[in-house]
Amino acid sequence: MRPTTLAALTLTTLALAACGGETPAPQPPPSAPPPPATASASASAPPADTTPPPPAKPSLAELVPQTLKGLGDAFNAHDSKKLATYYSEDCAVQSYGTPDRDAHGRDEVAKAAQVIADVAPDAKSAVTRLWTKGNIAVAEIVWAGMMTGDYLGIKASKKPIGQTRLHVMWFNDDGLVKEQHEYGDGAGLMAQMKGAKGAPPIPALPSGAPEMHASKGAADEDKLADGAKKMDETFSKDDVKAVAATAAEDGDYWVNISGAAATKGKKDLTKDLTNWFKAFPDQKWTSTNAWGIDGFEILEHTVSGTQKGPIGPLPASNKQVTNWHWIDIVQPAADGKMQHGWAFANLVEMMSQTGALKPPPPAEKPAPVAKADAAKGPKADAAKTDAKDAAKKK
Repeated sequence: MRPTTLAALTLTTLALAACGGETPAPQPPPSAPPPPATASASASAPPADTTPPPPAKPSLAELVPQTLKGLGDAFNAHDSKKLATYYSEDCAVQSYGTPDRDAHGRDEVAKAAQVIADVAPDAKSAVTRLWTKGNIAVAEIVWAGMMTGDYLGIKASKKPIGQTRLHVMWFNDDGLVKEQHEYGDGAGLMAQMKGAKGAPPIPALPSGAPEMHASKGAADEDKLADGAKKMDETFSKDDVKAVAATAAEDGDYWVNISGAAATKGKKDLTKDLTNWFKAFPDQKWTSTNAWGIDGFEILEHTVSGTQKGPIGPLPASNKQVTNWHWIDIVQPAADGKMQHGWAFANLVEMMSQTGALKPPPPAEKPAPVAKADAAKGPKADAAKTDAKDAAKKK
């Protein structure tokens, strides 16, 4: 705008000069329009948000102990429905060898828990050892109580029963159990119920806190898991000496299905291994899960083979056993050899495949109720009596 105005003024001046008129005084250029009014900062800024932020979601490290405590409290209170609330709606529980404890969803979890509550209403439980890593917990649990209810055809003995079990649990982001694998010897439990000779002893509930082992996240934990898997390769070679060589000279090993104390020393361990390999000379092991946690090797695996030799009091069946589930916990020494070992399985799972497990007797059916006979009964008897009296009078 400004150059055009100056040019017009110049042309006007030149024209006036040519006409002999006076040159008018130059006029100032028009002033620029004022800037538009702006809204005040106070009118345009939104009001400050004073709502406090939501509390941070607890971590799994905080939630898992709460869930485990809730499970124990609910079991000890014999509140099966409450116990089920610590599982996710879509949870899956596998109790190897004990299908009446398998469960999918909270309703089935409550029903399975109620079985023990009905058999031993005063049962109490406690966690004795616990290993945790991420969203996984491996819990060694003992429980004991008085058998005052019948179980699978076994009459209530009014005597104490109990187990040492191992549960592997996976948790969701809310700290609820979404998957669980259970290892407990049902054969030993039934032996207790029947008062059988050689039944496993009733475990004592601890009075103190459980032994705790949390993952340190160290690189050597992966090596521990790999070492656990290699044991399956060694066992699958049918070589007693090779397996015995993996144990320390003073190492010990306990198996929950034996009902006996831990085997101590390589000499006695070799004897046990020899008997085991005679029972399953063609055994093949398959690893399913392995973890290294705080210096421990934990291995879930299965064994398949033909039972060609006795296992404890069970004679050879020459039957094929497939995917018998086991879990082993090994604490190696500094040189990597087994210093302490614990194994959990359910002998019932094997017995159900070899035919050694006798099915429970069918439930007794109530005697059929006889149909009422119109010719009998109080009215008929009264009529007969009246007839006899009338005959006598005649």
